[in-house]
Amino acid sequence: MALFNENEIHGRHVILDANALIAPFQFSFNLDIELGRTAPGAVPVIPTSVIRELESLVRKGDWRVKAALELARNYTWVEIRGRGDGPIFDLALRKKWIVMTQDKRLRKNLLGRGIPVILIRDRGHLMLMEP
Repeated sequence: MALFNENEIHGRHVILDANALIAPFQFSFNLDIELGRTAPGAVPVIPTSVIRELESLVRKGDWRVKAALELARNYTWVEIRGRGDGPIFDLALRKKWIVMTQDKRLRKNLLGRGIPVILIRDRGHLMLMEP
């Protein structure tokens, strides 16, 4: 895990939200392989707001959340303030990065603003939705 300011990161990236990190443990798929197939060349990034969310959820004892937090250590972290979907939305708009999320409202808002979204379909197969 490396922590960066968003201005230090360039290129094509995919922002992963908390559900995106938990999904591989719910549906038994390899996130890196599926992301490589769905968005070739895009590098996954984790906002620190997502890390804080996972850290608060891990206290509830769900092994998948703990595993998701461990998985997040394999990716680049982006320092970001705030909680919830707002910081993810704002970061995606500023950087024009793809977002992997299952959140319907966030997905609709991102697509409406021209930001592609990756969804989980068919128990572990990812699908890229273009605006």
